Amino acid sequence: MCEDDPPQEVPLCVKWCPNDCLVYEEREEEVEEGVEMEDVEEGLTAMVDKYGWQKVKDTMARMTTKE
Repeated sequence: MCEDDPPQEVPLCVKWCPNDCLVYEEREEEVEEGVEMEDVEEGLTAMVDKYGWQKVKDTMARMTTKE
C-alpha cells in the first residue's frame, strides 16, 4: 500500500491510516562527499596484494603521464 508508482505527494499508507498514526515527513540531510584517505589506502593495499607493487606503480606512472 506504500508503493510510489505512480509518484504521489503523500504515500497511500499515510493517507489511509486510521487515527493519523502514520506521518509523512521529508527531510534533507547534508552528506559530506569526499574520499577518506583510509579508503584510498585500503584500495591501494588490495591492488598491491592482488597485482604486486611493481604493476601498481607502473600503472600509476602511466596514468599520470596521460593527464
